[in-house]
Amino acid sequence: MIYLIRHGQTDWNLDRRLQGQTDIPLNNNGKEQAEEAAKEIVDLKIDRIISSDLSRAKETAEIINKKIRKEITFDKRLREVNYGDYEGKLIETIKDEDWDVFNQNPEKKNGESRKHVYERVKSFLQEINEEENVLVVTHGGALRMMLYYAGNKDKFDMTSYDEFTKDYWISNAKIINYKEK
Repeated sequence: MIYLIRHGQTDWNLDRRLQGQTDIPLNNNGKEQAEEAAKEIVDLKIDRIISSDLSRAKETAEIINKKIRKEITFDKRLREVNYGDYEGKLIETIKDEDWDVFNQNPEKKNGESRKHVYERVKSFLQEINEEENVLVVTHGGALRMMLYYAGNKDKFDMTSYDEFTKDYWISNAKIINYKEK
């Protein structure tokens, strides 16, 4: 079984600032969220943990691991979407037309396409041994793409991805059973 969890809260989450692949640590609340999640995860009989290598996910995995004491592997494919020039900006300051440019051609803004995110999470998920109970610690954008991939393994389609994710928010330190989505 694959269990997914988004990292705990950061100050940039509070500010509603795009983090992307900028390496931002957990804040105190994020650390507490990870400790609370660990209390639920201990009953899941996790065999191993695989985490994004960005510090907010890494810290979350390490806090959880204090309770379950399993091997942690860090994997760059679990990183958040690279938002390029928009990283560090307050979400509400980015104009709709700028988002349209980013979504149509993120390379113009030094960012990463959703298709690329799809391919990297697909590569990751295809390597998971589903006979194990694996905890995957990652980021909101990567999680949404994993859940999209669960129902769309044949190909990526931006229109169906947008429809799937338009109202789909994943809270910090929320645990999701990959098979249920």
